[in-house]
Amino acid sequence: MVDLIKRRYPEDPGEIRPERTLEDGTPSIQSISFGQPLRWLRQGWRDLLRVPSTLLHGLVFSVAGLVLVWATWAQPWFSLALIIGFLLIGPALAVSLNATARNLEAGKPTNSAAGLGAIAKIGAPLWFFAAILLGIFAVWTAYTWLWIAVLNVGQLGLPAHIGELLSAMLASPAGIVSLAGVLVIGAAFALVAFAMSVITVPAMLDQRSGLVDAVAVSLKAFKRNPVPLLFWAVLITVLFLLSVLTAFVALIVIFPWLGLAMWHGYRDLVGGN
Repeated sequence: MVDLIKRRYPEDPGEIRPERTLEDGTPSIQSISFGQPLRWLRQGWRDLLRVPSTLLHGLVFSVAGLVLVWATWAQPWFSLALIIGFLLIGPALAVSLNATARNLEAGKPTNSAAGLGAIAKIGAPLWFFAAILLGIFAVWTAYTWLWIAVLNVGQLGLPAHIGELLSAMLASPAGIVSLAGVLVIGAAFALVAFAMSVITVPAMLDQRSGLVDAVAVSLKAFKRNPVPLLFWAVLITVLFLLSVLTAFVALIVIFPWLGLAMWHGYRDLVGGN
């Protein structure tokens, strides 16, 4: 009877449980210097030269980007959302590249089968993580549609394609405000996605962690090293914009380069834990 009362009245001291934090059950995070992300890029570039077949990953996503933009060319707001969406979901797509960098580090085989095997090893947590990022992308897309296609259609008219949309936005104060709204909110969504995913995939790959613990590791890393990791986010964004400006041609190199560098970032942040 006493046990039943305790269950009914959880304020009883016997029922109090300590609140879980990011520190519970996750490895410790190392402090890194501001310039450390540049080292990750150098290490990623070295891995890319050692395994040039990783360029096939970049080719696949470059072609996918071109096809998606071509298919949505007449719906410029959707093209813009898709371009930023690539940035949001990119970490979940880089799992085989993380596995390649991990295998190179351990002196193991680095063929495509090994990379694809990493997807199977992580299993359901990876798919749930991808679903979360897709959910963030869906909300971002809905916002873009609401902001551009509905709220500003009277000011911007009906642009025929994304180039015309950007020209219309830059041609008037109202358009500049519209573009600023898209970029600011896009940055906010990207920051949330980045904090959740900066080392989530390599954590799942290396620690065999569940999704919750892997995301907690990533958030913990961002909390411990906000300035260096924001610099890392800026580097990623600049390289991605370069890909966009080259009609995704540069993505052939940049996507595998960043995917390989991502593993080295995880190693510096988590160390030998």
